[in-house]
Amino acid sequence: MIYHPGNTSPEQKKAIARLHELVDAPVAVRVGETAVVSTKVHLQDITMPHEITVIMNADAGKTFYHRNTDDEVVHIDIFHSEGKIEPEEIAHSLINAISSIDLETLEGQPGPSIQAFIPYIDVQTALGGGRLDGPLTFGREEGVRQAHITHVHLAMLNMHALVSSIFAIVESVESAIERSGLELRKVRRVTMDNGNAPMDLGDYRTTSDSFLKQAGSSHQTSTNSSSALWYRTEALARQAARDIGSTEDALGLLEALSAGMRPAELTRFRGSKGKGADEIRRALKRSNLIQFDQQQYRLTTQGELALNHLRHHCAEIEAYLRRLLWSLPAKSVPAAERTSSNLRPGTARSRGYALPKAAGDIAGHFAVAESIIAKGTTPGPLTPRHLRFWYTREKKSRPIVLLLDASASMSGKRIASAKEFARHLIVTSKEKVCVVIFQDSAVEVVCDFTKSPRKLEAGLARIQAQGLTPLAKGLEKVGELCKSRINKPLILCVTDGIPTVPYRTLSPIEDAISAAKNLARQGIRMGCIGLEPNHGFLKQMMQAANGSLYIVDELEVSTMAAIARKEQNE
Repeated sequence: MIYHPGNTSPEQKKAIARLHELVDAPVAVRVGETAVVSTKVHLQDITMPHEITVIMNADAGKTFYHRNTDDEVVHIDIFHSEGKIEPEEIAHSLINAISSIDLETLEGQPGPSIQAFIPYIDVQTALGGGRLDGPLTFGREEGVRQAHITHVHLAMLNMHALVSSIFAIVESVESAIERSGLELRKVRRVTMDNGNAPMDLGDYRTTSDSFLKQAGSSHQTSTNSSSALWYRTEALARQAARDIGSTEDALGLLEALSAGMRPAELTRFRGSKGKGADEIRRALKRSNLIQFDQQQYRLTTQGELALNHLRHHCAEIEAYLRRLLWSLPAKSVPAAERTSSNLRPGTARSRGYALPKAAGDIAGHFAVAESIIAKGTTPGPLTPRHLRFWYTREKKSRPIVLLLDASASMSGKRIASAKEFARHLIVTSKEKVCVVIFQDSAVEVVCDFTKSPRKLEAGLARIQAQGLTPLAKGLEKVGELCKSRINKPLILCVTDGIPTVPYRTLSPIEDAISAAKNLARQGIRMGCIGLEPNHGFLKQMMQAANGSLYIVDELEVSTMAAIARKEQNE
């Protein structure tokens, strides 16, 4: 969303749009005759004051503020004849100008207020500087002051609303320079250089009260205010993504809310995670990210900060959401109704079980203490029925086949949760993941065994919940996929119903139970997640499969993720 100050001409609107393009590119751009704008470091040779060199591989945010990500800080230099200007004069002019800017969208709707972002602008002159709304008592080292004898340095958060105000910002600084009795200096040439030669940028770094510094930087002031604000901004972005369901949905919705959304427009919003518009609206209001001005919903200052952080850190926020989901405690997971244990001989040092030797089993190490305990106080020697041996559950990394019910009853929130479950499996499993869906009278492998999130997304995009429930056919297809694999996959079946399509016989239920038995004969481990109304049938099916059954109240992503973690660790 591009904003512009109110009452701007069509030519000015085009210039602002072009400025956004160049800053995002990112390349350096001259604004007016005196200013250079980019997200990079600018250098001036005092012997050639009319020429400015932009170091394209020196990011301003990383260089000045020790940030981790490129293009988060916009760097503006406004050049003048040699001389000293009080930073308070620049700050006063800037604050007055910013306070009078009313942004609009291209459609004429009111945009966000940029007054709230004054603390995210820094100034430096030959007499000092600091945060625009701070005491301006920093940057007074001799080298720093001398480096700014020919220009006013500004740095600000790379937010769309602030970038749209750059022309007004530059104009207000030029006015302050002229009021100070100095002349504006025209920039005749801007050169972009790769900066391969060693550069001494020590005179461009200083301690300050800036809010632009990266959290955790060793160059922060003792107040740690910038660190606190960084973490607060990150927390706001995380909260927005959690409220809305995903970083992609959050970014799209917050962009729209930044320009203003009427209640009817917000009601029509549909996220990819199945959350309803009313649920999202209430969550955003509780988090103080949006407000209603009697006509439209708009972002609060906190909402604008969250949006800006999301623009630059989508990948990190998405990774946080996945880690959060995968690390949720397993206490909400129902106990598995298990019918087999897959034991093998083990030792007392392993994670094992002391059990009697069953017919045909190979005995593990003799469990002396456990055998004596089994005998108890019964007189006489140990007998075979008292003997205990060590066994362990077989543990090895397995590929995963996610068998998804995509029938009509799964539409909406359930199929959205199932898709998100698939995404979490592929980023957390050490092995490859395969996704198979069954619906109507068909079974389809929408994503063959892969570790590629891109391939998974392409398969998930094809899933539309519809039709009946051919569960038996789905189980048989899974068996075929596993036949040629030496390392048998773990099957995770997610369903909200019972089979409704016959396959080998006239009974859909008998067909499904028979297919489950065939999986057990192949030695394939299976877990099933289902709902309470179908408990009776699912229990029969999983007994036939010698697998594990988890009955849940609803197909929630966090619960399914915890179940998968538990099954993989068995």
